[in-house]
Amino acid sequence: MSDENMKMPKFSEIEYVRPSVEQFRECAMSTRLKLMAAREADAAEAAIMAFQREMSAFDTAYTICMIRHDLDTSDQFWNDEMDFFDENYPVISDLSATVYTALLHSEIRPELEEKFGEMIFRKTQNQREIVNSEVLEDLAEESSLENDYSQILSEADIVFKGTHHTISTMTPFLESTDREERKKAHKAVSDYYAGQKAKFDEIYDNMVRIRTRIAHKLGFSDFVGLGYKRMERYDYDPAKVKEFRDNVVKYIVPITSEIRRLQKNRLDLDKLLYYDLPCLFVHGNPTPIIPEKDYFETGSRMFAKMFDKEPSFFQVLGEHDFMDLFSRQNKATGGYCASLLDYGIPYILMNANHTADDIATMVHESGHAYAALRSIDSSQFIECLSPTLEACEIHSTAMEYMTYPYMEMFFGDNADAYRQQHMTLAILFLPYGCLVDEYQHVVYSNPDMTPEERHAAWRELEKKYQPDIDYDGDEFYEKGGAWMKKEHIFTSPFYYIDYCLAQVCALQIWSISRKNRKKAMTIYEHLCAAGGTRTLIDLVESAGLESPFSLDVMKKIAYQVCDYLDL
Repeated sequence: MSDENMKMPKFSEIEYVRPSVEQFRECAMSTRLKLMAAREADAAEAAIMAFQREMSAFDTAYTICMIRHDLDTSDQFWNDEMDFFDENYPVISDLSATVYTALLHSEIRPELEEKFGEMIFRKTQNQREIVNSEVLEDLAEESSLENDYSQILSEADIVFKGTHHTISTMTPFLESTDREERKKAHKAVSDYYAGQKAKFDEIYDNMVRIRTRIAHKLGFSDFVGLGYKRMERYDYDPAKVKEFRDNVVKYIVPITSEIRRLQKNRLDLDKLLYYDLPCLFVHGNPTPIIPEKDYFETGSRMFAKMFDKEPSFFQVLGEHDFMDLFSRQNKATGGYCASLLDYGIPYILMNANHTADDIATMVHESGHAYAALRSIDSSQFIECLSPTLEACEIHSTAMEYMTYPYMEMFFGDNADAYRQQHMTLAILFLPYGCLVDEYQHVVYSNPDMTPEERHAAWRELEKKYQPDIDYDGDEFYEKGGAWMKKEHIFTSPFYYIDYCLAQVCALQIWSISRKNRKKAMTIYEHLCAAGGTRTLIDLVESAGLESPFSLDVMKKIAYQVCDYLDL
């Protein structure tokens, strides 16, 4: 990337111009006609590549808008621009579908498949099944509801110890070694969500209703089938995911119970209560020994060492303003990496709060960024530059493990404690991720459930996947309100199991790295460079990994983790 440094723009200097829907429509209609008329592969390629450029420009404008909106959700200009995209992106998707339908029905399709590869045709067929003109208004309403939820969260104002906090900046108090402070902090967060319960229930109820209506209009019996299509799950189905969840209950949940038993003993508690769970060590969870302002410089040096390249990709991105790492009021919560397709450059957004999670999040999103840069030439189709989302999460999750040898740079003598904590949280996450996934299967299979029935269903599933949680009488959580804290349930239905599948694949890479780091890095590079040219199972097997659905893999991972954590 260093060769392109001189040409790379700063994010703050990139001009934003609202794209023209009419221009896009004209390009789409023209491309459709050219594809229908094409009798030679070169003519079809020229037409589809012109349309690709139009799609890339529209998506780039959207991504710029989304990032600038998320950096300051109080800015009305960007709020208005997001409304424009909410309203018009379904139209763009429908127009794109008409173009790709012409590609599917081309008289020279065999020649085009040989030229372009199979994946774009699979994606095209999938796209035809998830959007049409009948659901455009519903899709716009769904997107608007998602933004309403995110807007409320970004404006969260929790007063604790006389100071105003976002949800993110409450994290250090939630992990405090002072049990009374922990308890009060967790109560403050619980009270915030309890205060938003009516709003969030209404938003989610409307989401379930609209998503179910969209599914019915598209010919699905419920949103579960449509949700899987949206997630582009080409080589597994709900039955396969259920097998995965069952394996987690059988082989991973017992490990998490042992982790919690040892945690209770370490903290010298008679009973481990819900507000104790984030505090894993009696002297506190490891925190970075460097201030937040040094994250960028230290991360730059770490990645330069890891990939033996100076300056590192991370340094180049930061020097050109393609990251914003710190939490503040009116900044969107969470973290993500999004690519500006016209520039071939990824952007990293996160909310640091000076906890160990800062570093895990930073390297996680950097994994996405590195993969985006490595796969930039993997396909001539923008749809195939990135793999399906569960495979994308392998890039990011594996990066968390591949950076283990460099954690002394952030944690000093506490690096071992960080690695132990990180691995512990990774294993604790698997049942939680499955809980989130099964909950959504229950909700969308029973769309007429009342809000209170949904809360009750969550509480029952908690007992299955997280049997050691004791809410100590907290009314909001006891009645099943904890699901409201998970943004993905609202904004990214059926996404969350992707993290679990990716975790199992990433843990395979970690296991290999314990014996042969060079081999593990080769596998990682292969996964990143492949982009979206393969389906999940094909991709992981081509890299020399086993399917995350394999029972043997789950058993091996359980054994390796127990060995690493001395369980």
